Amino acid sequence: MERIYSDQEVFEQIKDKSRKAYIRAWKEFKLFNTSINYEESPPGEDAMIAYFKHLRLEKKSATSSMWTTYSYLNSVLKRKYGVKLQSLPRVTMFIKGFEEDTKHKAAIFDNAILHQFLTKEMDTAYWEVRQSIAITAFFGGLRLAECMDLKLEQFIRSTEGYTITHTRAKQRTDKMSTKFLVPEEGGYAKQLAIYLSKVNNQLSKFQGRVWYTGRKHVELSSQYMGRNMVAKVPHEIAALYSIPDPMRYTFHSFRRTSATSAADAGATTEQLVDFFGWKNGSMCQEYISSSKPSIIGMASRLSGSEASKEDKINTCQEVVIQPEQSDEFDQMEEDLEMYSKAGIPLTSHTTTSEQQSIVETSIKQALSSVRATNGANVTLKVVVINSMSGNMTM
Repeated sequence: MERIYSDQEVFEQIKDKSRKAYIRAWKEFKLFNTSINYEESPPGEDAMIAYFKHLRLEKKSATSSMWTTYSYLNSVLKRKYGVKLQSLPRVTMFIKGFEEDTKHKAAIFDNAILHQFLTKEMDTAYWEVRQSIAITAFFGGLRLAECMDLKLEQFIRSTEGYTITHTRAKQRTDKMSTKFLVPEEGGYAKQLAIYLSKVNNQLSKFQGRVWYTGRKHVELSSQYMGRNMVAKVPHEIAALYSIPDPMRYTFHSFRRTSATSAADAGATTEQLVDFFGWKNGSMCQEYISSSKPSIIGMASRLSGSEASKEDKINTCQEVVIQPEQSDEFDQMEEDLEMYSKAGIPLTSHTTTSEQQSIVETSIKQALSSVRATNGANVTLKVVVINSMSGNMTM
């Protein structure tokens, strides 16, 4: 067997930002299997299966969480023992047996209710900070970690609203900054400004962390809002509006509501992927396929109203009229024999009046070929290619 590295040597090989998660996963595994001497040999297949069984049946872990733990432990085992979990196939098969989970996705806010909250005049600093968190998370499509990482200096106000620069939390390549706008239109930037002004004026804070504890009156506290308190904001909003089962509304509800609203407004797959920082278009199919335009469009097609609607709208047909044998290519330097074989004349002997006659005849032929249906208005756009220059005129 290869040399066994100490835990300290193992974790020194892992990046600082994610090291805590690996340490926690390995520590919890060792606490569950205390009978194993980890400095003499790696844990066996039975020990691994017992641990994942514990996660599933006692800790009620979702399959996705189990695979995350699997990944952490696998990385530790490879570094410490030179052993991969893939070499223990029964562990993999055990976890796969639970892949039929019903995923409990974060609930999506009713658009009207959320926007009512985002523009409401608040009486206390307690609700002003929560409103500002909701505004920022919704317009940025932010995850909880991204919202917590924001800094005051990243909020820049202009006539359009607040432009906020941030970095997506789950980018796996080079970290790139992106921007989003909290607009003045609708009063959203105005409400955000109320809170930020208090941070500046009451707390004299212009840089650093954004979210401070709001009191049940107009004053802010100099104490930062912790991650757990910020995470509860969606629960509080749902409870405020007496929405059933408010605990279904997690911080991810802001992001899901944002994506749903964008899809309903006609955002394309490319726009959604770019804005929300997804790795590919499959992530946004849920929102596009269930968006209002998609649902209404499919209903129209199934009912047959889509076809009749298209028959009745004004149509614009473009006809390109290219007079026969009127183009001259003597300005080009290509092989003359090539044009000859292609049947393209290199000189034109038609006069201006003859060319005009050809154009008029072609227009009449085009008009006679266009047939309006069901009394629809037809707009005909005529494009004429100039015989000498190749330019197009309409």
